[in-house]
Amino acid sequence: MFSLYYLKKPTVYLTLVKFYTIIEYGLFSLMFYYFFNSKTIKKVILISIIPFTIFSVINLFYNQYNFSNYPLLYEFISFMIFIIFYFYEKMKIEYTVPVYNLISFWISVGLFFYFTGNFFFLLFSSTNIGKTFINQMQIIYTVVTITKNLLLCFSLHGSETKSEQNNQYIFPEDLHLDDFTPNQNTTN
Repeated sequence: MFSLYYLKKPTVYLTLVKFYTIIEYGLFSLMFYYFFNSKTIKKVILISIIPFTIFSVINLFYNQYNFSNYPLLYEFISFMIFIIFYFYEKMKIEYTVPVYNLISFWISVGLFFYFTGNFFFLLFSSTNIGKTFINQMQIIYTVVTITKNLLLCFSLHGSETKSEQNNQYIFPEDLHLDDFTPNQNTTN
């Protein structure tokens, strides 16, 4: 913002925003790398940083004087796919606590809401219909951002228990569900 308002150099501001997008993609990719258990998906996430960086740098040189939405759209689509795979992976794992008690679940829900909301915001922002449309888009963006922030706040109330062996969520060893019958009195 300093370069835009005080130095009156929008090209420097655009360059900083484009580099911020590259750093943002890298940091979110590393975060999701630690959320996944599958080694294959972890490799895909790490390898996806390289094409995104190359695409963004090429886009930086071809669009030096205007802002291009293509790297952001690429980022949002990639993370929506990663989060869907994250939810799929969490469905396959058995937990001792409900999945909504996990910190990573609420972070993923909040970011999924953020990425999908901003994805459609960018798609609709290219069609400028009028002042009322712009006001409605600002309201939608505000609702998406506030909802994302609330969901990320909910993530602070989660608690995760992992086994120390291989970072898998496990049931307690002394739980014997075969011995339980519906007519059995549970209070001894």
